Amino acid sequence: MTITVSDPTIWSARILAHLDKTFVYGAAFTNRNYQGEITDAGSTVRILQVSDVTVSDYTGTLAAPENLNDTALDLVIDQRKSFNFIVDDVDARRSILMLVDEGSKRAAQGMSDVRDRHVASFHSAVDATNAVGTDAAPVTIGFAAGETRPYDAFLDLTQKLDEANVPNPDRRIVLPPWFVRALKTQFGDRASSLGDNITQNGMAGNVDGVTVYQSNNVPSVGGAKFKVLAGVPEITFADAIVKTETLRAQSSFGTLVRGLHVYGAKMTQPRAFAVGTFNKGQLSK
Repeated sequence: MTITVSDPTIWSARILAHLDKTFVYGAAFTNRNYQGEITDAGSTVRILQVSDVTVSDYTGTLAAPENLNDTALDLVIDQRKSFNFIVDDVDARRSILMLVDEGSKRAAQGMSDVRDRHVASFHSAVDATNAVGTDAAPVTIGFAAGETRPYDAFLDLTQKLDEANVPNPDRRIVLPPWFVRALKTQFGDRASSLGDNITQNGMAGNVDGVTVYQSNNVPSVGGAKFKVLAGVPEITFADAIVKTETLRAQSSFGTLVRGLHVYGAKMTQPRAFAVGTFNKGQLSK
C-alpha cells in the first residue's frame, strides 16, 4: 500500500505506535484491564470488587455461610484532548515517511505528557495513613544537618507499603531527577542498579527490589514540595484515539492532520500506594 500524507488510518496507526513511549506514570502505575471497553468520551466502565472473606476457627461445626458483597467503582472516560497540525505540500514531497513519523511523534509526545500529569495527580487519592510528610510539614531531602538522607526517605515510603500489606513483587516509585541524583550521591561507590542511562519510558534502575522511574512530571506544590508516589500498578487506565482526520488547508497548500484522544483513570486500591511530600535540600555531601 502506498503511504500518503492524507491517509488518516496511517496517521492514527503511527500516533498509537508512539503514544506510550514517554508515558512514565503509565508504565509505572497503570494497568489496562478495561482498555477494550471504552468507546468514546463520556463512556463509563464498571469495575467490580469483591469483599474479604472471613476466616474463623473450625470446632466441628461450620459457621453460617456469608454472602460475598461486591462494590462498584466507575472508571469514567472524562478527559478529551485534541491535536491539530499541518504538513506543507512542499515538505511532503521531500519525504512523506519522515513527516508522517516525525509528526506522529510530536503529537504523541504532547498527548503523553498531558496524560502523564493526569495520572501523576492521583497522589491526592492515596490513603492518608500511607503519607510521609505533609504540605504543612514536608520532609527535606539532603545531606545537611537536620535533613533526611534520600535512602532513608525511600525506606520510609517502602515501610508504609509494608505496613499496608502491599505485595513486594512489582513495586515501583517515580522520582524527580534531583532525587535520583541524591540517591546516587548517597550510594557512592556501593553496588547499585541505578543506571546512568534513563530508558525511553523513564526507568532508572532498581533499589531494594523496587523499580525506580524518573520523571519531570512529579507534581510539586508551589514548585518546592514534590509529591513522590510509590506502589503497585493499581491505577486502571483506558484510552483511545477515537477520531483522526486529514483535510486540505484553506489558507495554504498543505494537509491538516487532527484528532481526538480520550482517556480516563481510576485508583482502585488507595492503600496500595504511599506518597511522600519532599523538599529539596543540600544534595552534595
